Amino acid sequence: MSRIEYMTEWFAGTLERHDAVRSITKASARTLLVERKGITPITIAPVATGYLETQDVEHILNDQAVTIICLVPKEAHYAWEARELAESLGSTTQTVKEVFTYLSWVDPRPLVDKNVDFARNRLAQHSRVDGIRMICEASMELFRDGLSNIVIAIDYQYEFSEEALVGAIKRHPQANAIMNVNPNGRPTEAALEHARHAKIGLFNYTELMGALNYDGNTFLNYRPPERPRRHLPRPR
Repeated sequence: MSRIEYMTEWFAGTLERHDAVRSITKASARTLLVERKGITPITIAPVATGYLETQDVEHILNDQAVTIICLVPKEAHYAWEARELAESLGSTTQTVKEVFTYLSWVDPRPLVDKNVDFARNRLAQHSRVDGIRMICEASMELFRDGLSNIVIAIDYQYEFSEEALVGAIKRHPQANAIMNVNPNGRPTEAALEHARHAKIGLFNYTELMGALNYDGNTFLNYRPPERPRRHLPRPR
């Protein structure tokens, strides 16, 4: 079991600024009661650990039932199996971003990061993809028809720099590729060069949908064919 630190004081001060919050009180030393405007209150256990696992969820929920176990550190992960266990016990696990995004929903428990949800739904529709297994809150394994399985990590960057790529690889060491879901995001040349040396694919949505038809270096280095330029007749 991971070492768990409860972040009730910090999280209460952060969450009270949310528009949906009427008041926040400590339900216990480890949990917060969040009164929401016009909808039912919820309880949250804000925790800090590097990787939230199933045994951590069991420990937290055996101590006290809560609506949401919120993983506070930005660089931390929750195992998808831990989330599934929490949901089977009437709770869920979410990141701070997920809590803030869905706090105004009547029942925020089933909801996941919008970027991850977009990627998961679109990738599941690809003709080569037979199935998807979520690994953590932002990575998934794709099972492909006639090709090797691959692990995709989801990120969102405006300028995908080499520093951003190094961070993504560090957060998701299992990943074969990083998908930048920002439609306006662009990788820097340094990031692309680093990706080539690290043998990691760095794609936007369109590029990844094409790359999924291939394996090996063809997958890693895939770029869509350029559209032929249209030559318009000169005005007379």
